[in-house]
Amino acid sequence: MNINPLYALPNLFTAGSIFLGIMSIMFSSNAMFEWSCWLILASMILDGLDGRVARMTHTTSKFGVEFDSLADVVAFGVAPAMLVYFYIGGEYGRYGIVVSGLFVIFGAIRLARFNIATSESEPNSFVGLPIPSAAVLIMLWILVDIKYNLFGVEYGYAILIATFILSILMVSNIRYPSFKKIKWNLKSFVILLILLAIAFLRPTEVLSVLMTLYVLYGILRWMFLIVRMFIKRF
Repeated sequence: MNINPLYALPNLFTAGSIFLGIMSIMFSSNAMFEWSCWLILASMILDGLDGRVARMTHTTSKFGVEFDSLADVVAFGVAPAMLVYFYIGGEYGRYGIVVSGLFVIFGAIRLARFNIATSESEPNSFVGLPIPSAAVLIMLWILVDIKYNLFGVEYGYAILIATFILSILMVSNIRYPSFKKIKWNLKSFVILLILLAIAFLRPTEVLSVLMTLYVLYGILRWMFLIVRMFIKRF
């Protein structure tokens, strides 16, 4: 039986994502934190391309889906967890170990839940914070800290606390917009151009703020819905 060689193409992107995740871990262990952060971002780009390439070439498969999930555990679970541990977690002993470990475990649970989600789930949102978003936000916070020394060793626990919160958000029922079915028009296109222009001037700072607002949006929306349900009952 002949197998279409194009089936290997999207899996090569997935394999590249894993490889960059492993490289990020190695750079973190050698205190090359800035390189480690950018490798996580590069891994995210490859992760985003594999699914699109599979759909474009009509080579989607069950193997590709499972392979992609395993890649995400490495690139967006283990790599950012090790980044946090080597960057600041080691200074806090067991607390750093627990936070880093929980991030990987909860990230794996998030991926497993996503894989078994039924088609009945809301198509325009994710249940729980996606693991790539959590990973990228961690690396952006660390890049900002490297540049401006906001926390340092004295207040490094803030990064650990934030990482723990992101871990909880991944396995929560809080919904986050997916943007996969966004309807493009002139207004949204102009807003995108403005954001890209600002991001070009200060990429790390702008992306960090946007991703933080994305996370806060889900929390605030969830709190608003809880308050509204409480008011309706009484």
